[in-house]
Amino acid sequence: MALFSRTSLITELLDRTELLKANTQVFFRLTDEQLHYRPGPGKWSIAEIYGHLNLSMDASVRTILSRITKAPDTPGDEYTSSWLGDWAYFLIMPRPDGSVFRLKALKVQCPDAAKLDAREELAAFQRHCDALDDILRHVAGKDLRRIRIPFFVPRLIRLPLGDVLRFLVAHGERHLLQAQRLSIS
Repeated sequence: MALFSRTSLITELLDRTELLKANTQVFFRLTDEQLHYRPGPGKWSIAEIYGHLNLSMDASVRTILSRITKAPDTPGDEYTSSWLGDWAYFLIMPRPDGSVFRLKALKVQCPDAAKLDAREELAAFQRHCDALDDILRHVAGKDLRRIRIPFFVPRLIRLPLGDVLRFLVAHGERHLLQAQRLSIS
């Protein structure tokens, strides 16, 4: 379990979210063909990567918003992550060399490639980054450990808000690297 200054953690996540948004902007310059290019069987295109991110972020953002509006402000600046949150973060976070653990996405978080509008997926991701930015600013005075958020499937697992926010940003960074590798090839 890691100990954080709540203020420092939120500032770091705000900066990383801004980088996600800025680095996504370059994909708008690609052609539709490039955005839908699949490098091989079972591999995702850039459009599918962002479709996946939008599916996972949409549910999380809605749940977080419903929980934080009811939560009271609390004094103190300390946040201690949970062991499960640290483990999930460790699995999803790209390593300094850009490598990642291979993980299979849940079927409910796999977009239907035939129905994707690549540019709309990029724009939707940017809106999700804006929503995440708003959430991070709003929770600056909240107890990030006490607010519990259902963590994907099964919905029985609940993580502290701070762990979920860390995971969402790392998940975006993981898939941004995946999309960047595709745009280079």
